[in-house]
Amino acid sequence: MIKLLIVEDDTNLSFLIKRKLQKLGDYSIETAPDGRAGLLALNNFKPDIIVTDLEMSEMDGNKMIEQIRSKSNTIPIIVLTGKIEFLKQSGANMYLKKPFDVTQLDLNIRSLLHQSGIVNNVTSYKIGSLEFDIPHRCIRSSAGQESKISPTAARILEMLCKQKGRMVDRRTILGTIWGDPDNEYVAHNLNVQINNLRAVLKEDPSVMIENLRGTGFILKC
Repeated sequence: MIKLLIVEDDTNLSFLIKRKLQKLGDYSIETAPDGRAGLLALNNFKPDIIVTDLEMSEMDGNKMIEQIRSKSNTIPIIVLTGKIEFLKQSGANMYLKKPFDVTQLDLNIRSLLHQSGIVNNVTSYKIGSLEFDIPHRCIRSSAGQESKISPTAARILEMLCKQKGRMVDRRTILGTIWGDPDNEYVAHNLNVQINNLRAVLKEDPSVMIENLRGTGFILKC
């Protein structure tokens, strides 16, 4: 069960996020209307992760995050914002630009918790006749041959596996793994990592990573 705290002054939006996330998985969710209430909920609810808006009247998201980090609290935090220029370097782990798809938010939540060691239920994925061994970062063929992949490539492949057959937004990958979806260098790095994965996955001709140019990637098998 993932304990999630949503800090959002738009009650309709927080309710919508809560309802959709609970349909996607095992969530226990509390909501707070502003940063001050969020700090109280953090102490009382003790969530695994926080998803917060920035612009709120009583206490904004930046100030709440600053207070959380001032206490050396390392809880993962995702910022939801329509105005990236308002985001301060106060200690959030990643941001998701509004409007967003809740399935992308779910993916980011699980990715952060996986990195933190809080959620780690899945250790492997079947990809056609291949097996992706997450802990060992390798692709294993049906004959038992293993091909090692880089930590970055493994994280990308895990994101694609979780949404197999569905598009994973390019900016979501860049923001989740590199924290900067607008950097040209990391965008090039993503393309390199995708090509490296394709070279390993070609062991099974039925497996492919489709590139929806400028939009995202789909793992098909």
